[in-house]
Amino acid sequence: MADIDMIPRSYRDGVRLRRTVRQAACALAAVVIATAAGHAALRWSSAAMEREATLLRSAASAARSDLQRATAQREAALREQQRAGLLGAVRREGELAAFARAIDSALPADTWLTALALRRSTRVAPPGAALPSSGGPQNTFATGNAQGDTLLLDSHVELDGQAASYEGMTDFLAKLGRIPGLENLQLQSSSVNAEAGAIDFRATLSLTRRQEAE
Repeated sequence: MADIDMIPRSYRDGVRLRRTVRQAACALAAVVIATAAGHAALRWSSAAMEREATLLRSAASAARSDLQRATAQREAALREQQRAGLLGAVRREGELAAFARAIDSALPADTWLTALALRRSTRVAPPGAALPSSGGPQNTFATGNAQGDTLLLDSHVELDGQAASYEGMTDFLAKLGRIPGLENLQLQSSSVNAEAGAIDFRATLSLTRRQEAE
């Protein structure tokens, strides 16, 4: 009697089946939980990446705006600087004062001026056009307009003077011709003035501002 199994086979099969079902259910639950956790982590990571991308886009947009603003400010400053330089060129600021100092430094004690005439002209040359000749050096300035015109400035001086001797006259003209900013110096005429006891002379020259023009 001891060797007789009193537990039916069907019962044991049922127990084994229930155990297998429980194990499968636990495994399935673990898979579902892992999948849900992975999906949540993926969504959180995607949201974080989207937030970071939004911040990067905002920073890039702000940087572009700052760059455009800085570029506009720089261009405005350059235009203002160019306008100021062009206005100063048209007004020829400091030209007469510099010429007066040049005359004062070159004029000997035995030479003096009796007349001085200054003629100025201002012209505009279109881009690519041959620059007209004025008989002397010209200062050129870019106007900065859309057409790319060039501003031409001439300052032509005629000097009438007297000297006690030819040496005094030539010394004065030689010194004057070596001063920067004075070019194309030419002696037009000279003669003895017996009544005044002096040498009459006439000379011409051009005033230039080459450093500023360049």
